[in-house]
Amino acid sequence: MKQRIIVITISSILFSSCFKDVNIDPTRTNDAGIGQILPGLEAQSARNLGAIGARVTGCAIQHFVGLNNQPAGYSTYEIDEVTLNEFWRTGLYGGAMKDCADIMEKAKALNAPYYSGISKLMMAFNLGLATSCWGDVPYSKAFGGEANLTPAYDAQAVVYDSIQSLLDQSIDNFKKPAGTINPSTDDLIFKGDATKWLATAQALKARYYMHLTKKDANAASKALSILLQGTILSNTTQPNFPFDNTTNGSNPIASFGVQRPGQMAVGKPLTDLLVLKSDPRLSRYTKLVSGNYVVYSSTTPTMFWAQNSSPLPLISFTEVKFILAEAYLRTGDEAKALLELSNAIKASMELVGLLPADYTTYLNTNGNFTGLTTFAQKLNRIMEQKYIAMYAQGTFEAWVDYRRTGIPVLVPPTNAQTSFNPSKVIPRRYLYPISERTANGTNMDAAVQRQNGHLMDVSIWAFN
Repeated sequence: MKQRIIVITISSILFSSCFKDVNIDPTRTNDAGIGQILPGLEAQSARNLGAIGARVTGCAIQHFVGLNNQPAGYSTYEIDEVTLNEFWRTGLYGGAMKDCADIMEKAKALNAPYYSGISKLMMAFNLGLATSCWGDVPYSKAFGGEANLTPAYDAQAVVYDSIQSLLDQSIDNFKKPAGTINPSTDDLIFKGDATKWLATAQALKARYYMHLTKKDANAASKALSILLQGTILSNTTQPNFPFDNTTNGSNPIASFGVQRPGQMAVGKPLTDLLVLKSDPRLSRYTKLVSGNYVVYSSTTPTMFWAQNSSPLPLISFTEVKFILAEAYLRTGDEAKALLELSNAIKASMELVGLLPADYTTYLNTNGNFTGLTTFAQKLNRIMEQKYIAMYAQGTFEAWVDYRRTGIPVLVPPTNAQTSFNPSKVIPRRYLYPISERTANGTNMDAAVQRQNGHLMDVSIWAFN
């Protein structure tokens, strides 16, 4: 694992925000094979899910609260053009997405459909992170190398179409016979199992359909249609990235807890829900230390998401069940919505190591629609439970859910800063990074104008 992270670090330095292929590192192979690129691609994608972007987003959605230093600023909306610059540059465009583009190109010439399928799926996943954060982003013109160092931004509606197209192509690849060369141990997630990757692609399609419930009246029906064709079937078959129990290879939540102790805690809205509902996941998420519910504790191995080797799923079985619950509710099948709500809570409990004896009472109280009469009340039950379950594994998705449903009710901090968020609302988007202003400013400015400004209280298209 240590070697994989080093590869990410070196390669990420080589590509600026405009995706240049100009500089050549003499220590790096000029034309790495796809089997050499894939482990770093998967590792960087997992780190994108749990590192700086997730910390900032977790504070925005109040899964986390910053106590001091930079995280304290995240919680008061001091999130400027520098804060997520490296997430954009070396995490997304010059990191995982550049690797995706490289594998996609190489796989064409090598009769390697499963490599092609993984790279397209991972491109869709990382593009989904980018558009969730910024709205309009470069994609269709982004990976032309020296031929296009200042790519135009695609409108967010076009980006979502691209995500679905990539996933459709990925599904087609995974349905093909094995190629001349195929992933095996270099695929750190599924060891080349095309059936599991196919299920993951279908789950991701449903996720990105549900992102657009405010824009597409058929979003829920589309999500149901793809999930009923087959999807992730259990906690043990979800696409987990297996972090090592090492300094350089650890889960980024644990790594941050070791390197920056005491800078973040679990957010009050989440802990209030856990305590109020006597939720048995409280002890699996956190513990109370000196008045704060800590994100990390080196002496508490039962904290599921905070161990060096804690996995991070690209999309979890739990999330799939919540998608089904919401989609069934939106399409009028309350009985199936109720069943999937119960299944989602069970999946979340069992993922963090709880047994039926631990959670049956909770499920009987919270896994139903008893006393709820309106669609809004029932949706609130589903989304509130999803907000709890997505802690640490899905801060980006919790933020998406909040922006499209307004659930749960969150109150901005009284000391919120107004420089980048004059309305002091829960952030609706992030500012484009400084590297884009300096290297691709004309196209960035066009995207800003198209999206009605460059402040965090300005909603992006999907959530207007």
